[in-house]
Amino acid sequence: MPLNHLGITSHHYDELHPFYSATLKPLGYAQKMEFMDGDVRGYGAKYCAPDFWLARARKEEDGSTTSTTPPNTATGSPLHFAFTARTRNEVRAFYDAAIAAGGKCNGPPGVRPQYFFSYYGAFILDPEGRNIEAVCLKPGFWAEEWSWPVWAGLGGAVAAGAAYWF
Repeated sequence: MPLNHLGITSHHYDELHPFYSATLKPLGYAQKMEFMDGDVRGYGAKYCAPDFWLARARKEEDGSTTSTTPPNTATGSPLHFAFTARTRNEVRAFYDAAIAAGGKCNGPPGVRPQYFFSYYGAFILDPEGRNIEAVCLKPGFWAEEWSWPVWAGLGGAVAAGAAYWF
């Protein structure tokens, strides 16, 4: 699986946001998305979805330091990365394998429409608390293994019907 996106959390967010905006501009990157009143920003190349995320670390009411939570970032973990899955079944298999290997659930497999209408992901905390994710962005009718025969059969039926009538 290739990497889908990478995110970092920093206490120096106010300096890093303009730094990354300027540094990534020659590569064709620009800010594409913003969550949590600007505390989480996504950057991506022209015509592409965000693949680099920057989040503001925050302090809790008791003064302890934690990270911003979306997208499902582990408390205290400054790093989040996601792998691209070809199907939703691969996302579920990733989740099951990670749990079996000792990972902790940080969000079971499911649709996350707050990120994108077809965003299907699962979040795991590795043994050191890093948030690891598998994500499939295909809509459900393309992302499930059963969908290809159904669509192929439907296409064949339409073609046969068209051939019959024309």
